[in-house]
Amino acid sequence: MSTKEFREIVRRLVANYMASEGCSCCQDIDQHAADKAALAEILKVPPYDDNSGFAFGPFKSPGR
Repeated sequence: MSTKEFREIVRRLVANYMASEGCSCCQDIDQHAADKAALAEILKVPPYDDNSGFAFGPFKSPGR
């Protein structure tokens, strides 16, 4: 996969993830989880040991 293709995919996945966010009354919870999983897969973010989600924490900016 080229850098351009990778960037296009990540940009689309982040846009999808952001679009599925919202407050508890309007968030598309199932789609948000699927979008998070798609991001984790392409970015090779490992799952938590108990498979309850993905360990994005080690990759965040310092102090966040």
